[in-house]
Amino acid sequence: MALRVLVYLPEGMADWEVGYLMSELRQREVTERAAAITVATATGGAVTSMGGLRVAPDAALADVADEPFDALVLCGGTSWFGDGVNGAALELAARRKRDGQLVAAICGAVDAMGGAGLLDDVDHTGNELAQLEKWPNYHGRARFAIEPHAVRGRTRAGGTIVTAGSWAPTDFAAAVMEELGALSRERAGLWLRFWKDRDVSGIYGLFGMDVPTS
Repeated sequence: MALRVLVYLPEGMADWEVGYLMSELRQREVTERAAAITVATATGGAVTSMGGLRVAPDAALADVADEPFDALVLCGGTSWFGDGVNGAALELAARRKRDGQLVAAICGAVDAMGGAGLLDDVDHTGNELAQLEKWPNYHGRARFAIEPHAVRGRTRAGGTIVTAGSWAPTDFAAAVMEELGALSRERAGLWLRFWKDRDVSGIYGLFGMDVPTS
């Protein structure tokens, strides 16, 4: 059975933060399990990215929130610091955490999860501890890691929360794909070797090919 992944895009979404993950899961050329992606926004209307790209979703979050997705992915963006327009996404993340399911957040979405008290008891990283501590309801300093890669925090319910700073979209993608079982640890390493380290031996290894010597 194909994996089902729900990607939530806020207004002012950060273009680069979920691109690696979404494109790789859709292409199915490298991954070991097929995946269907549903893109949702708060209202079901289009959002404009930080780069000015107008993105039309598949659905409003409320219309798909109760469906059985294997992962919820929260993209970063400028509106996580706003007036609560993304509150339903945080409520869904909280519910999935309680149920022991996979939640992944990057950049501003990490800050919002921290501000909602969802990271206090889970190992996590993010853009900056000081930024997280601007949220009155964040009390997760003891579980924060200064980490240039993605962090996988195991929840008390047996689930996983993947977090990453804005600079780590490749690490974020690899961690989520590995948690989903879409990439084995070995293949995730090869994928990162190519996309993060820019070492072509990684892509040749993914396809079982010898690296050209000249």
